[in-house]
Amino acid sequence: MKAFNRRSIPTALALTGMLAYGLLIPWMGFYWDDWPFAWILHFKGPVELMRSFFPFDPLIGPVFFLTSSLLGGSTLVWQIFGLLVRMLVSIALLWSLNQVWPKFPRQVAWVAFFFLVYPGYGQQWVAFTHANQEWISFGCFILSLGVTARSVRAGSPFKLTALALALQAVGLMTTEYFLGLEVLRPLIIYFALESAIDRKGARAWGAVRLWLAGYVEVWLLAGVGQFLFHRSPWYGGHPIEVENPLGVGLAQFGLDMFNELVNTLTTAGFSSWTTSLGYLVQPYLAVADWLLLGLVVFSLALLFIYLSRVDASFKQSPHKGGWAGQAMLLGLAGIVAGRGPSLLAGMPVSLKFDWDRLLISMMLGASLLVIGLLDYFVREDRRKIFLVSLLVAVSIGGQFHNANSYRRAWATEREIFQQLAWRIPALKPGTALVTHELPIPYVSDFQLTALLNWTYAPSLTGENLPYVLLYTKTRLGGPALPKLTPGLPTETIYRTLTFHGSTSDMVVIYAPADGCLRVLDPVYGTARTVAGLNYMLTDAIPLSNPDRIETGAGQAVLPAQYFGVGDEDTWCYFYEKAELARQSGDWDVVSKLYKQAQAKGYGPRQPGENLIFIESFARAGDPGTAAKLASAMLKAEPSLCPAVREILERVATASPKTTATDAFDDLLDKSPGCK
Repeated sequence: MKAFNRRSIPTALALTGMLAYGLLIPWMGFYWDDWPFAWILHFKGPVELMRSFFPFDPLIGPVFFLTSSLLGGSTLVWQIFGLLVRMLVSIALLWSLNQVWPKFPRQVAWVAFFFLVYPGYGQQWVAFTHANQEWISFGCFILSLGVTARSVRAGSPFKLTALALALQAVGLMTTEYFLGLEVLRPLIIYFALESAIDRKGARAWGAVRLWLAGYVEVWLLAGVGQFLFHRSPWYGGHPIEVENPLGVGLAQFGLDMFNELVNTLTTAGFSSWTTSLGYLVQPYLAVADWLLLGLVVFSLALLFIYLSRVDASFKQSPHKGGWAGQAMLLGLAGIVAGRGPSLLAGMPVSLKFDWDRLLISMMLGASLLVIGLLDYFVREDRRKIFLVSLLVAVSIGGQFHNANSYRRAWATEREIFQQLAWRIPALKPGTALVTHELPIPYVSDFQLTALLNWTYAPSLTGENLPYVLLYTKTRLGGPALPKLTPGLPTETIYRTLTFHGSTSDMVVIYAPADGCLRVLDPVYGTARTVAGLNYMLTDAIPLSNPDRIETGAGQAVLPAQYFGVGDEDTWCYFYEKAELARQSGDWDVVSKLYKQAQAKGYGPRQPGENLIFIESFARAGDPGTAAKLASAMLKAEPSLCPAVREILERVATASPKTTATDAFDDLLDKSPGCK
């Protein structure tokens, strides 16, 4: 079979990127800070989006201004853009490392493949945010390392050095993520000087001198500037907290740093790769599981064939200085130095969302380290190529698994907000929606606040934020939700806007992962009506004020470009409309909606969703149907018996002559949860 030309490697990288990240792109959406950025772009424009970064990363604002002006707010466009940036940065790494090690194109290509699919970083699909906020800067920094190596090999001509300095400045000054990686540059200069200077001492001094001739100044300027800004009163993000070793004892500080070093190397260098293997040994219960396995096998076959047949110039003898040793040294330095900025900010290194974003600064080191180890310990070429292909293929499978998780999260987000729009046609300005946590991964309350305002304030002007979504899990005790006490003022600063409200102007909601969204309140939506609520949410129910909901308003409309037309042919549509009718006091409509749902073959997703219909039939003088629904519900969830008793008390109060109580007596006596 004819060998592939070396010039095919960038194309192979692009195809690998498509397999790892591109297969589910049409079904992806916005995640994490994508929502605030898209919302500001839509309502305020790219200039205001740029201005919103001033308290966080002021120099990254122009990047967002440029890209958002060109690309707009389409989720598909941003996902494609994020994938293209990821591919281009990997190709930039391929070029840069070839400038460092021009005699080792095969190992360099392996590093580029590993870097492209690095499984420890799982936030590729937070595209609007991370493509702009980190990846463009990272690409500039990686290119600066390559241009530095090329400049050194060419005798350090002014134009190449100036270009390297400019790329370095962009890579380091726009974000603090990559400041630690600058320690790789003097090592790279040292490696590049190997052919020109034999003596190691002279070579080391030459590397230091070249690094001091401009590069270190840019690094210090960026580092000191970032440090001073992060410590200034204008900074609104994570503070830098340099721990005082004398405060904990020098020995304890040393032990803590050693443990941190071991954890960082283990997590970034090894656990990140082995995690993807776990997806292959899990039970294959869903179609997606079999697709993942098929993708891994397909990728393994393609990669092994390709990497085995990239042209013969890849088969070179070991370098006298030991390429593997240089790669491992650079890899260890890259992991440890890449951890520095996040360690100073007190952030953990973890493979879990959303901390896995911090591994972006360690993935270059991790890729170099693993390839260096593999190249050193595995001698036989075909075995080496097979292991490289296997790890890349397994990582492709791991990224596909991540992509499918993001796809499901987007579907869940759209479903929950559609239910919210059905249940709440409009809200009075100054209202806070409060819940413990929504079952939507990859996005939190402040991010979803953008979507909430997009839905209920589609003509927003001014600097006041009309609505806010708050999680008691994270906001209770802060200025956004100081205490669960009525009448307390609240404030939420949201980029360039501010929400002012009161703890008496809240609507408490609950959205289970396997049920329909509910508005909780002190009468119809008490803690007794839902099993297993967190105490922070049940404590908030007495503050829930359904009067903040404008029941007579027209249907709330979600942003059509992201949600399309809501599917009303679902159980939750009838349930939400029944809840809205109940709030308006129209019990006859509630009963009719239940019958319409039954006629379509729909039924409750959770037992407690029967409560409203039990009450509507009891009030309508149909105790038989009410008792039948209650019987089925209590068999599935006996703990809802107190909620049934509350219904009977309300019905008896509203209609003293009702016979509903008689019909329920025997049922309640026999139910285990009622004893």
